[in-house]
Amino acid sequence: MFKNPFSFSGRIRRLEYGLSYLIFIASFFLLGVITEIIPEAESLIVLMILPSYWFLIAQGSKRCHDLGNSGFFQLIPFYGLFMLFEEGNYGVNKYGYNPKEIDAPIVKREPFKLRIPLPPGKSNINILSEILCFVLLNTLLIQLSNNYVEQEFFSFLCIFISILVCFFLLLLFANNKEALPEFNSYLFRQRLAYSVILSISIYLYNLTFNYTSFQLEDISYAIFLALVILGVTYLPFLIYKSIFKKRKEEVVYEN
Repeated sequence: MFKNPFSFSGRIRRLEYGLSYLIFIASFFLLGVITEIIPEAESLIVLMILPSYWFLIAQGSKRCHDLGNSGFFQLIPFYGLFMLFEEGNYGVNKYGYNPKEIDAPIVKREPFKLRIPLPPGKSNINILSEILCFVLLNTLLIQLSNNYVEQEFFSFLCIFISILVCFFLLLLFANNKEALPEFNSYLFRQRLAYSVILSISIYLYNLTFNYTSFQLEDISYAIFLALVILGVTYLPFLIYKSIFKKRKEEVVYEN
């Protein structure tokens, strides 16, 4: 129990998930007590909350795995009640061994190495340079929208469209109008890297050219912005995937 509480792989029992939820609630209660005693610590509350959320989401993902579902199922409203009371899958499922089985073989864990499978002909430097070019273009378009579009609604609309267009152009440039490679982890990390770098770029631009001051609260804003951008990039990803997958199928059919 609680062998790898921050890992998203494997399965856990109902008991461990229930205890994880209690620990999460207790941590929030403790943070409230700390901020009452030490008001100055309120600015650091975000840094203290993030590990708690990571812990709960990781444990929730493993509990979903025990039920044979993806970790994203925990986002379904009221699904947490199902996770607390439903019996896990018997035996082995695609996410691992049943945590109740005492005789499950012990798998020796290899030391953690950050190895991302890359498409043929791609390197990390090459991928990073591609992302940076379109991030800089996207940052410029966002700042132009903020500075020259007066109505707030149209400004947000322009920013939304700029992210769609720039990321779609990145996919066009990186894949040469061909079908996306079958590397799901690489494709997700490409979107994640784009979102994180773009949010940092926007923040640095505001610090440098808009003369904003640095505050610890801005860390939570940068994280939220990165998550929003990550969600937005999913749309051009789907559009590109559908367009060029169809083209590839049509070429095969014609031949």
